[in-house]
Amino acid sequence: MRTENLGEKRHILGRPLVYDIGMWGVGYLPRGFSYAVADRVGELSYLFYKKARQNIQDNLRYVLPDATPKKLTSLALNTFRNYSKYLVDYGRFNNLCIDTLFKEVVHIDGTDNIDLALARGKGLIMLTAHLGNWELGGIFFGRQDIKINVLTASDNIAELDEIRNRYRKFHNINTIVLGDSPFDILEVLNALRRNEIVAMLVDRGGMDGPTVPFFGKSVTFPEGPILLAKETGAPIIPGFVLREQDGYRAVAESPIYYEALAGDTQKDQERIACSVLRVFENYIRRYPDQWYNFVPF
Repeated sequence: MRTENLGEKRHILGRPLVYDIGMWGVGYLPRGFSYAVADRVGELSYLFYKKARQNIQDNLRYVLPDATPKKLTSLALNTFRNYSKYLVDYGRFNNLCIDTLFKEVVHIDGTDNIDLALARGKGLIMLTAHLGNWELGGIFFGRQDIKINVLTASDNIAELDEIRNRYRKFHNINTIVLGDSPFDILEVLNALRRNEIVAMLVDRGGMDGPTVPFFGKSVTFPEGPILLAKETGAPIIPGFVLREQDGYRAVAESPIYYEALAGDTQKDQERIACSVLRVFENYIRRYPDQWYNFVPF
């Protein structure tokens, strides 16, 4: 599990021009037509971006080790189609009123877990993966006047960073770009102390952290969210927003608390990392063609 800068190798669906066109034009087109076009674009991307296609198939072999080559090929193709639809929705949601937006989330599981976590008054660390529509999760909380802060690293493409920050600000989401300032971590700590939500993607690992199994492969889990939980007492909740046939399903799993085990910090970190990744494994296996991890994990 690692972070990779795709740089010039970034495929067309992840380029600023595509985001700009999508956010400008999708809101004026019927959803069915937009999705049909998205399917064709996804299929073309699958054909032309061989490295990304191979990475998806390699990752899926860990997720579904018993799947046939034909099944893995089908899932990889659907992953490209679904990612194109994710970008369509990214544009559509920018033009929807709050009532229409909430109708997109047909099923909501685990609101009691969020209420339980925030009742402690120590904030909430929401961990998610590149699974489903993670941006919709932030929108959903932001539009309910639950203050949410999204932690992110710079995309190294200024135009794309600006598009995403503008989009999130419109939906009442605060973006904290780590590395922009030495005071970034203070902003994160203060958000938790104000009993706000801090959300981050963690399925591509980090430079430092415990080494734990993920789909049978040893990976490095980022230590940042674990240290935040230790420092502030904020619980960790794995959460996802997943596409289903009738709309989206928002899921917030049970809180995970940092509780010292005989003063062994390493074991504490491994326990929390394993708890989070077991939840990730469960949902990725259930929605394998919505795991948009175009790089090796």
